[in-house]
Parts: sequence; C-alpha cells; structure tokens
Amino acid sequence: MKTSWISALSAAALLAISSCGPLNTKNATAGVVRGIVQSGMPGDSTAAAVVEAPPALTRAYIDAQDTNLLRVSIIDREATGLIFAVGRNGEKVTWNSPDGLSFVLEGGFLVGTRGLGDDVMGSDVSGARSALRSGGSYLRTIDFLNGLSQIERSVYQCEMEETRTDELTIVEKTYATTILEETCTGENHSFKNTYWRGVDGIVWQSRQWISAGVGYLGYQRL
Repeated sequence: MKTSWISALSAAALLAISSCGPLNTKNATAGVVRGIVQSGMPGDSTAAAVVEAPPALTRAYIDAQDTNLLRVSIIDREATGLIFAVGRNGEKVTWNSPDGLSFVLEGGFLVGTRGLGDDVMGSDVSGARSALRSGGSYLRTIDFLNGLSQIERSVYQCEMEETRTDELTIVEKTYATTILEETCTGENHSFKNTYWRGVDGIVWQSRQWISAGVGYLGYQRL
C-alpha cells in the first residue's frame, strides 16, 4: 500500500535534499516552500546541520507515491521543497505545497501561482509551446496581481533558442535533453527562462521567471 509523501518524508528530510541545475542557483537547503519548515526565508546553509540523520530522497520512494511530485525552489527566497499534483484541466496541471501554495503548469510552462504575494494569475504560452519544438519568436502575455488586488496584463516579445544538449540526472534517472533558452522583453521587465526538454518532449527541468516581486522558480520533475 502506498504511503503519503507528507508523512513519509518529514520537514527535516526535506531540508537535506540536494539538487542540481536551477535548484542550486543559490543555496537552497536552508528552507522549504513557505510553512513546510518554520525556519523562515531566506535561510542559512547551516540549517541542515541541526537535522539528525534525515532520510534521502530515492527513486524507490518517489515511485511509491500516490501522486506525481515536483521538486521546486523559489530561488531568490532560498526556499526548496516538494509539491504534488492535485488536479488537471486540459493541458494545465495544478501542483500544491502542503500549506496551500499553488503552481499551475501547462506543457512545462508556468502559467499561474497562488500564495506567493506577487502572483501570476494567468499566461498565454501557446507561442512558447510551439517554439519549444522548433525555436522562433512570438508574443507572450502574463497577467499579474498588483498591490491593489487588481489584474494587470503585460506583453512580452520573446525568442526561444536551442543552446546545447545535456545528460540530466534527477534522483537516479538520467535523461537526454536539449537545453533551450527563452528571452523575453517587455515594457517594464525582461527575463530569461531555461528549459531542459527530453526527447519525449517533456520539460524535465526548468528555471522560469514568476514576477518582479518573487523572482525565479526552478523545478525538476521527479
């Protein structure tokens, strides 16, 4: 019988999970996405030293879960943790943290967040999804929630470009991937996202901009 990942992998264990790619752009072992560990954000790399013999994240553990998992990092806040799939609406999959933070991905692209304070309310990634296969230029729109609880739409001119290939290892599994960089420029902000696309078209790892107030999200599909 499968076990709940929340009970089987304690907050202490989450502190000790190591990561690669976008999840260690800064030291991400100091905390877990808000509320999973109460040590706060940003944390200190010495936080893991007080944890007694935490279990490791293994492929056997991942395969035993009832739901799909993502390992995520809110990079500028130095917060890392696991989130789990809770629902699907067409191509959009919603992922939650145990305390209710929410992330929506569409074909590997972040199109919504809730609970971060400077949230993405929605995004049109149709052009980006096409460009992930063949590169090219396109427009992206992102709807943000501003400080007055109003939705503001921003339009970005973007370009997707293949940069190199990479053998990507995520918790005992290795994937042949192509790395693509997406550069977007808008009236008020510019950003660069990175995607590790597998031969099956799945984005196995990514680093994507959320908003000016939150910064970047890194994730790995487990």
